[in-house]
Amino acid sequence: MRVKVSLMGDVCLPRPALMTVHQGTPPPPPPLLYPPKSPLPCMESPTPMMWPPGLALQQNKLTTTVFHKAQFVVLEGHDCGYAIPHVTIPPANISLPLIIAFSKRKVMFSSSKVKANGAQIGCTEIGGPPIPLPMMCCASPASLPNGFPSFNGLHTVSVGLSSGEVAAGFLAIACNILGSLVCRLEGFRDGYQDLTKELVGAANWKEWAFKTALGCLSGAARVALTADGKVLRVEIGSGYAGLRIASKELSEGGSKVEREYQVGPMQVGLAHTDNPNGTTSDQSTLSVGSPIGTGSSQLTNTYDSNGELAEQKTQTTATGGAVDYYAGDTAAISDQHTTTLQAGGHATSTTVGYAGSSSPAESWGMPL
Repeated sequence: MRVKVSLMGDVCLPRPALMTVHQGTPPPPPPLLYPPKSPLPCMESPTPMMWPPGLALQQNKLTTTVFHKAQFVVLEGHDCGYAIPHVTIPPANISLPLIIAFSKRKVMFSSSKVKANGAQIGCTEIGGPPIPLPMMCCASPASLPNGFPSFNGLHTVSVGLSSGEVAAGFLAIACNILGSLVCRLEGFRDGYQDLTKELVGAANWKEWAFKTALGCLSGAARVALTADGKVLRVEIGSGYAGLRIASKELSEGGSKVEREYQVGPMQVGLAHTDNPNGTTSDQSTLSVGSPIGTGSSQLTNTYDSNGELAEQKTQTTATGGAVDYYAGDTAAISDQHTTTLQAGGHATSTTVGYAGSSSPAESWGMPL
């Protein structure tokens, strides 16, 4: 099947009628209709895919040098992120700040054969074909697969999505829902609650272990169905601060082990790749996010089959308003500088600039 790409400016929202359900507690004494900690109907605000709080915390996964209609393209694992406005019914709800602080609107499908900036293209579409491909929206007692971009069906660029990739996406959705529901049972209830639980990522070690096992299951299934996916994925923390470790199989052959450390808008990534031709590479990346753009610096060393250094590459990339700070170019929305040093000492340097406003959010009228 063919799926239209999603872009940074595409507006996404829960269907129907912006509605989800969130566990909440009206101020005491709660009405009889709404017992404490009961699920409440909730209206969520539409957001662009490039949502400023999610961009600052690098929950947004977007291309930096690949564009369509002068906009960044959504990649696998994209999440609009935190601070999406919510209003429960009734609107007086002491749990509402926590709900907003840890909101989610995440892409669950991706094309393993089509990649940009080294990552798979994210896929979501309300019209299919042949079936809708939803995003996961935050909800309680479990997230709901009812989020969709409104107009990406009008784009002219599409990617192929196999039946295995569709099945892997729906399995990941099922694991996400199952994990949330099971962790509400009696044996998982002791431990951290509310804010601390959200910051840590689990109420206790049993909940964390169960969710990790489900994540590994969905990752292994994706590898089996698409030959490209994370076999092992271990996470602790949240989008505000955390540690993530993943081991993945690559569709082109080889494997990759990734570690990521995050504190607020700053991320440090370390990756080791075993390539099918016998070479290996080690990559370290420092990224800093902001509500209007990101900047990153990356170092990659490639070693031949004998373990000798064959190539060293340094790369700096700035997007959006960060271009002004990192590159001083107010006429670019993305600026990339790459220097490659071959084993023999010969160096080549390439600078790529892309025209447009220094603030993509401003260019397309996106709310900040």
